[in-house]
Amino acid sequence: MEEKGKGKIERLDDTLYSRTRYRNPLDKRSPVKEFESPDVGDKWQTPELDEMLKHERIPPKIGFFMKKIFIFALLFFIATIGVAVFVFLGGANFISSKNVDIGVLGPTTISAGEVLELGVTISNTNNADLEFANLSIQYPQGSRNPDNTIESLTYTKDNLGVIGSGAEYVRNVRMVLLGPSGEIKEIKLSVEYKVKGSNATFYKDKIFEITIGNAPITLAVESPPSTTSGESFATVVSITLNSTDVLKNVVLKAEYPYGYSVIDATPRAAADNNLWILGDLSPGDKKTVSIRGKLIGENMEERTFRFYAGVSDGSSTSPNLKVLIVSQSDTVVIDRPSIGLDVLFNGENTSTYIAPATRPISTYVKYQNNLADRLLNPHLEVSLSGVALDKLSVTAGSNGLYDSGSSKLVWNLTNTLGLPELAPGEGGQVTLRFSSLPSLSLSAGTHDITLNFSITGIPVGAVGRSPVVVNETRTVRISSQVNFSSKILRSLGPFANHGPIPPKVGEETTYAVIFSVGNTQGDLTDAKVTARLGQSVNWLGASSFTSEDISYDSSANTITWNMGMLSSDTGFSSATREMAFQISLKPSLGQIGTAPSLVTSIVFSGRDTLTGNTVTVNSPPLTTRLTSDPAFIQGDDIVVK
Repeated sequence: MEEKGKGKIERLDDTLYSRTRYRNPLDKRSPVKEFESPDVGDKWQTPELDEMLKHERIPPKIGFFMKKIFIFALLFFIATIGVAVFVFLGGANFISSKNVDIGVLGPTTISAGEVLELGVTISNTNNADLEFANLSIQYPQGSRNPDNTIESLTYTKDNLGVIGSGAEYVRNVRMVLLGPSGEIKEIKLSVEYKVKGSNATFYKDKIFEITIGNAPITLAVESPPSTTSGESFATVVSITLNSTDVLKNVVLKAEYPYGYSVIDATPRAAADNNLWILGDLSPGDKKTVSIRGKLIGENMEERTFRFYAGVSDGSSTSPNLKVLIVSQSDTVVIDRPSIGLDVLFNGENTSTYIAPATRPISTYVKYQNNLADRLLNPHLEVSLSGVALDKLSVTAGSNGLYDSGSSKLVWNLTNTLGLPELAPGEGGQVTLRFSSLPSLSLSAGTHDITLNFSITGIPVGAVGRSPVVVNETRTVRISSQVNFSSKILRSLGPFANHGPIPPKVGEETTYAVIFSVGNTQGDLTDAKVTARLGQSVNWLGASSFTSEDISYDSSANTITWNMGMLSSDTGFSSATREMAFQISLKPSLGQIGTAPSLVTSIVFSGRDTLTGNTVTVNSPPLTTRLTSDPAFIQGDDIVVK
């Protein structure tokens, strides 16, 4: 009933999901037959195969003879290793450097400057010869050839040839050692060799140390234990040779403390006022150097001088202290002067003041009583000297008197109450003014104006005895005067110029630029002129009529005129130095109605050989306004379209 009541779709659905009702007519199934194993033949199982497998499972027996060979090989291998270890670690190797010995026989201490003799023995205990053997010696600094002590010893190498097995090679080595007492010198000896049948090179080194004992020279310094600030004093340095041999190329060098300046020295220094070439010293010789100078500093300050004596390398062009042998220092205490004195030139406190010619120099002289007592009748004198001094320009401040005949100024100093005395710590100030002559009236050479200051007074407790005197010296050095000019020409000059005048946009106009340099006084070194080309300006070249060194840097658009030495008479007793070059201008639209700059940043520079200062002169830019050209007409400088 239920089957009949269902529709076809429902019945189909039941059939699809039923485990028993569905039957696929194509599904024909049959039971699986029982597995039947095939009958395998046993023809391969033969007695021969069984016998083979039986023998394969039984390990073969090693014969007695093979055991002997194996044991012998093992023992031989162990013996070989033992021999190798013994040979290479036990020192029995035929090429071992341990069997090469360098023996050095000599003293452990020697006085500097004396001849050192060393006995060098090279022993070969190898079982093979040493072939192509060389002995090289590296000497310490300060070593000299005993036959010529000017000659330095640095390195030598000698060919020894063949050193046989069990043989020795003996050689004597001689040298002179220089250096300060107590210094340890190291001499390195090396043997280089080969052995037969090998291309390898073997080495053996030996370091021999020796100490420098007594120095061959003694250095003694004599100077006052104290000095007054600003006052000159002498320092005497004595060098004595104690050695039995001649010491060549002896040199003395001094190191001065801060605030010290050399006035003069006897003999004259070879370089920088601190290096003296004393030459060769024989046994017992004594050389003396006397140095006069002055120290400036505060009260009770200590300043130390250091002196060094040794030998140079014999160079006459560049004196030097190559090897130091002995040194000595000396300390001087600065005492405050009885009367303090300070001098200022145009507000600058310096011992040497640099000033151009004709410049007025205002000088302020400050003084102070540093004594514990009153100073009676203080008196100040200032003397001026020098060919550059314009005597008519000298004037004294209040209460000062000037004697033009002797170029001397005098002040009778007083205190604030007008009394001729100064209390302890009391001081004051006076002024004077002067200038130099014009550059054209000065001859070649040094143009210094020297001022000598002398202030005196009598302490209250020393009436009837010599007055206290303090002296000071100052120098005014007149610097070089360079006359530098620059100009642009078109109708004149060494070039044939072309192009429109006034200059036109897009068209090229050429010009000649001329620099002229003269020097009234004081030689200049490293003199040069530099300049830069303006916008739209191109470099065309320098004049072929000049031998001057002119160069152009296109990357920086700059011109450099290297003049080198510029003598003091250039432009006066000798011809003016000139340089000319040609440029072109191709104006742009933005330059219409203007006078473009052709050359800018024009600067001359040079170093004064007397003062050491750099002298510079600036020149204004050069434009198309050709004021130095006679053919120039107003308006020819303005760019037009």
